[in-house]
Amino acid sequence: MRYLQGIISYVTLKYNMPVVSRHILKLSLSKKIGGQEPGLSFFLRKSEHLTLMDLIDNMRLQNDYEAYLKALILRHEKNYKGSLEMVANDRNKALVPFKTKLYYNLKRYDDIVHIADSGHDVLAELTEEQQLVIVRNLMKNNQYESIEKMIERTSKNKMQLEELYHQEKDDLYYQYSWSQYRTMILEDIDPNAPFSEIKVAIDATDDNMRDLGYVLVINNYFVKEQNLDDLNQLFVDYINNNEKLFKYIDPIAVDTLDFNLSANDKKSDRLQNLLNYYHFGKGTKMLMNKIMKLLPEVTLNAQHIMSIRRLVLDGHLNFNDSVIKKMFNSDKRLENVFHSATLFIDEETRSMTDKFVHHNFSTRERTRIYNTVINQLQRVNKRYELPFYIFSYLEKTAARKQNHTYILARFYATEDQKEKLNSLILSNTLDKQLKIHINLSMYLFNLKMYACSLQHAREAYNIKPSNADVLRSLIRSHHVMGNIDERYKMLQEMRKQFPSRVYPGEFLMAEQEHELFHSEWQPKPLTDDIVYKDDGKTVLFVLNKAMPAINGYTIRTNEIVSRVRDYGYRPVATSRLGWSPEHENYTKPGLDEGDYRTYYIDKSDKYLTNRTPMRKYFNVYKEELLKIVLKEKPAVIHAASNFQNALPAIRLGNQMNIKTIYEVRGLWHHTQTSKVPEFFNSDRFNMQEQYEILCCEYADEVIVISESLREYLILKGIKAEKITVLPNGVDSEVLSPLEKSNDILERYQLEDSIVLGFIGSITNYEGIELIIDAVEALNSTGEYKQRFKLLVVGDGQHRATLQRKVLNQNLSEDIIFTGKVPFETVKDYYSVIDIAPFPRQDKLVCQLVTPIKTYEAMAMGKRVIVSDVNALKEMVIDQVNGVYFEADNQEAFEEAVISVLNNDSIGESAREWVVDNRDWSVLLKKLAKVYEKMDIKAN
Repeated sequence: MRYLQGIISYVTLKYNMPVVSRHILKLSLSKKIGGQEPGLSFFLRKSEHLTLMDLIDNMRLQNDYEAYLKALILRHEKNYKGSLEMVANDRNKALVPFKTKLYYNLKRYDDIVHIADSGHDVLAELTEEQQLVIVRNLMKNNQYESIEKMIERTSKNKMQLEELYHQEKDDLYYQYSWSQYRTMILEDIDPNAPFSEIKVAIDATDDNMRDLGYVLVINNYFVKEQNLDDLNQLFVDYINNNEKLFKYIDPIAVDTLDFNLSANDKKSDRLQNLLNYYHFGKGTKMLMNKIMKLLPEVTLNAQHIMSIRRLVLDGHLNFNDSVIKKMFNSDKRLENVFHSATLFIDEETRSMTDKFVHHNFSTRERTRIYNTVINQLQRVNKRYELPFYIFSYLEKTAARKQNHTYILARFYATEDQKEKLNSLILSNTLDKQLKIHINLSMYLFNLKMYACSLQHAREAYNIKPSNADVLRSLIRSHHVMGNIDERYKMLQEMRKQFPSRVYPGEFLMAEQEHELFHSEWQPKPLTDDIVYKDDGKTVLFVLNKAMPAINGYTIRTNEIVSRVRDYGYRPVATSRLGWSPEHENYTKPGLDEGDYRTYYIDKSDKYLTNRTPMRKYFNVYKEELLKIVLKEKPAVIHAASNFQNALPAIRLGNQMNIKTIYEVRGLWHHTQTSKVPEFFNSDRFNMQEQYEILCCEYADEVIVISESLREYLILKGIKAEKITVLPNGVDSEVLSPLEKSNDILERYQLEDSIVLGFIGSITNYEGIELIIDAVEALNSTGEYKQRFKLLVVGDGQHRATLQRKVLNQNLSEDIIFTGKVPFETVKDYYSVIDIAPFPRQDKLVCQLVTPIKTYEAMAMGKRVIVSDVNALKEMVIDQVNGVYFEADNQEAFEEAVISVLNNDSIGESAREWVVDNRDWSVLLKKLAKVYEKMDIKAN
């Protein structure tokens, strides 16, 4: 079924229905890391790797699962290194089979041993032939204990492996390395002696030692091209005349040197072995000659073509080399290597590929290549720069080929070449103009160029307003940009003209949002039979999310809620309607399982926040809160951001004469603006701003997390005396300086490095790109004995973007992504960090909100660097307990890194300042005063 869904997804994409295609493909996915993914198979068979990557990018999958899918695609494309980088630091046990195969592909047998040492049956993940290869390789390295453990643990082919091991473990050929043989048998002959002298010395030994010497010389020296002629002339014939020795020769050496191979050997497999070896960066001219010799004798399959294409992408094939030119010119089947858009848009290969195709293929062949590439590009939503010759072809053919027009129009649109774009569009009939505008609107929307997308949707509307695709494009753009009224208007038209194209619940969502934008939500009156008296000591915390989910929001919550008991209050918590810990892969606890009573008003099957009409959501949420209030009898309702969570609680408190607090932890509409600049000052932005201010006005007291936020609210009309600043804090007893964790240093190869570290949610405004570029720049100077490395601990929507950047810049050895780690191990990761940078960008959300993770780093005694946005400047005293630098300025950041390198006092001062000023035990005194101010005095 899933395979069939993959085929349907592929077909619908070919018919230009990307949304439908993506939806069907998503249905085909297992949603399990390490699972089989038959839904991807048809795309992979068609070499649509780039298309698949783009579809997955736009599915909003869980980050770890998305990384796994991309690793699958990259592995199929023979990009084993890129595949491993996607999952290398993910310790999910479900990835063990996948990683084992990857390590085998990369000939990293020691890593397979490391997995086996953790208790996994790695041999069960390999074919019988692969099992023999790895066992024999380990025997060559005298790793007998590891072999025995692996065989003992395996459930696959165990008897045969045990028999092989016992037969061969005492074999003379596994007892010596070349170094040992040279020292002990050849009496320490000069390792740089000519091969002729080495041969004479070997020939002087007895028969068994002579056989062993020939095997060891070949296995030791064949890896260097300059040795191949001598080995062929002096040593290979001896092996050819002693077939029993073949099994001891390295398989790649067998294919590389001039051995007399059996006619039964599959030439197709030999060719793949040679291509794999070349792919590992160990290619030689002799190896390429062997590849060229085998090519005409082999029926090329998709794997061969993909391997050759991978060699081009990895820079192992030089198109200027006469041997390479001859290979492609002599075998026209290799044209298929160039049926890949990636070769023409990859920054490293596009120009070289373009020139080679133009100069080495006929007009007919070039046309086939170009048309295939252009068809692939039509299914990919990314910006690209096409090289000269294929772009010239595109310009010549756009007038007669519709899909060529689309690709050319996309290029002009993304490069802001308005005159050329208008000229191209106007050269078509009105019907074709409509299709171009619709295509551009969808493409630009997927590139997050929302204003441009809306512009083309409007142009299409001017041509044909009664078109469902046009209306959908307008609805889509208006929704993301926050244009409440325009979205509602277009949905009214859609419902009138094409009711089947309106999504379930979509119209009611837009209608109620439109109504509440123009008139404030009012709670329904309470019934007359409700008589309420609080118990004088219970505080009901109304939260957007709660433990066991772990993030800055829930950590702050847990510290506050747990500690109010120290002042005699009884805390009770509830999470918002429609949210459950299960949404984030946590088990939902029972009511009293945690440190304090917590209600999870789930009902997410009916009341997900982003799928429930706004008025209905507020009404139902208030009714659910009323049940809790009547049961728990709180003296105060303490509701935290944002307004969707807090407004029903605060208005309920107003109706029941319960004291209320609104704790403003951020302004989430400003966060949205950092992702979608067009959202700023939109209808939805202004509505959310208005409701945030209403929450502050209706609440008896307001708590904010920063001075910047306090000043912002005062400017918006909230009385200063009503606002208390309760900053983020830390438990300085839990987070304190530690010795560096040797386990983490070794696991991520951080020894003898200067480690910069980021621990937290990975968002687009954190400025992590700046750290990555700075690490690259600092290492490139060659001025420092130790390498700079960046350890990124955590997850978030921006992680995949950063991983692509690292992959594209070949920085995987210096930039390490660990993914999420258990909360209790966070301090161990902090222990290995030398410098903790917080280079938040100069955006309003960063000016207002203080991150809890900065104080965590300071409590651990780390040298902290912050950008000079207001919220971060509140947290650090420049040159005393941290260092400022100009936001978004990489050079200034690099200078700050160098300035703190040898300044241990900054970390010590940071720790002291946090203990005195930002420990939760200190901060909770402020909250207790707020409660006292409201005449809530618990015993």
